[in-house]
Amino acid sequence: MSDVAIGLIGLGYWGEKLLRTFRNTAGLRVEVVCDGDTARVRAVGDNLRACADAAALCADPAVTAVAVATPPSTHFDLARMALRAGKHCWVEKPLALRAVEARELVALAAAQGVTLFVDETFLYDPLVQRAKQWITAGRLGRLYHLSFERLGMGRIRRDSNVWWNSAPHDLAILRYLAPADVAAIRVEQFSYVQPRIADMAVATIRLSDGVSAHVYLSWLSPVKAASVVAVGSKGMLQFEGRFGQRKLTFFDYTVTDPASVKDNVIPISDFKPSEVIAGGNEEPLALAAATFVESVQSGQPAPSAGEYSARVVELLEAAEG
Repeated sequence: MSDVAIGLIGLGYWGEKLLRTFRNTAGLRVEVVCDGDTARVRAVGDNLRACADAAALCADPAVTAVAVATPPSTHFDLARMALRAGKHCWVEKPLALRAVEARELVALAAAQGVTLFVDETFLYDPLVQRAKQWITAGRLGRLYHLSFERLGMGRIRRDSNVWWNSAPHDLAILRYLAPADVAAIRVEQFSYVQPRIADMAVATIRLSDGVSAHVYLSWLSPVKAASVVAVGSKGMLQFEGRFGQRKLTFFDYTVTDPASVKDNVIPISDFKPSEVIAGGNEEPLALAAATFVESVQSGQPAPSAGEYSARVVELLEAAEG
């Protein structure tokens, strides 16, 4: 099949990572780049064709796909522009800042017969996929609870808060690992650096099958973390998602039958890590890019296709209720 000719809108922190990844993805060719800072475009390569503005890029007949790597507040307008032009579209998370807008993009992509893909990178991490296999196979027993932490210092945004910037990763992973409907979701947000822009958030979630979850997010933390813990009736797992430190650990444990215990403390026996899988050389972003190409060429929806990621936006919005 012919290469997917992609135009990239935005060359900021993540846009530069996308450019590097796209250039190294088989079947994907970076055709043109659009960024308001022309010096930034020149800095990443003289052989890049620059475009004056996003509208011109979307109208370019040489472009078959558009990647939107701009601030979240711009995702809806730019993605809609690309889809209306009949282009396949890669959008950074979140897909939009309103559920009605996310659904509009999904409907527009379907009407145009093009791919809408959201960069929920962790869904393409082989370790997260292995965690899914363990849960589905019953290795953890009955699933009880999932705990998410995404913490670190810096990268404080001004156009959107920590909930809308960081929670899409964790809500996407939650829906992947525990696909039952969300029965209730609520978030508490705290603003310290800027008025009305939360830099810390804690969410509690209850699924229709009784599984619970919590999400802790902070842009103000001395500890850097991107972790998931899943607790089941006979096993637990921990996923560490920080690049360079990726690891998946399985823990066996046994809780003594409370009916057989006379003391006030119920013993836990045999608690130990029984399997540790270190992350390999694979880069989840590169795997996501390869899946995007496959989805465009085959027409089959990816795990983070717009129709699935729109549900994440619905949950983000519902939590603020």
